[in-house]
Amino acid sequence: MCDDCECCCACFAPYQRFACGFCIGLAIIAAVAVIVVLVLGYGHVAQPRFEVDDASLTRFTVATSPATTISYNLTLTLAVRNPNWAMGATFRSLEADYRFEDQCFDRVDVVASPTYVLPARKTAVFRLASGADAVNVMLGSAGVRAFRRQSAKGVFDVEVKLSGQVKYQLHSTWCRLEAKCPLNLQLGSPDGGGAVVFQKTTCEVLRSSQKGC
Repeated sequence: MCDDCECCCACFAPYQRFACGFCIGLAIIAAVAVIVVLVLGYGHVAQPRFEVDDASLTRFTVATSPATTISYNLTLTLAVRNPNWAMGATFRSLEADYRFEDQCFDRVDVVASPTYVLPARKTAVFRLASGADAVNVMLGSAGVRAFRRQSAKGVFDVEVKLSGQVKYQLHSTWCRLEAKCPLNLQLGSPDGGGAVVFQKTTCEVLRSSQKGC
């Protein structure tokens, strides 16, 4: 019989010692696999992805007297996806700047609550609707000319610039987040009449220089 102070494997027959070593080897491999999965799942961060699924522009005018202003009505559907397969993403802020000719004419909150948690591999859809009668904007003469050219065609180039802060599960750093979504918007009727075609737009996410982001 085995002495209590001796290793159990030492008392096994040769094939039994092999089985014992094989089991220990499997346990080591399993532990390494778990570590690799944790490192891949929580160590590497994939930034959120943004798409504008739909957008509608029913008013867009520019006045130049007494000051240059924009009047507009815009609605859009923004899809935000967390591509990480293990980590949830918490947004502390997320805003959309509306820009024409590289000039911001309005800002809309996408995340209204103090924080918004987007689970791993999930997509959240936000519908934004905003408008204004006369927003001051620094277009300049070149911007006014661009507006007139686009107005003649009834199609406007409006950029949605996204900015905010996001933190990933098991990470402590709040990461700056920026993306831009160039939209080609056909002017529609305020009463919804007439067919207006919109092509889904994938936004360009700008790379963060922060460590761990």
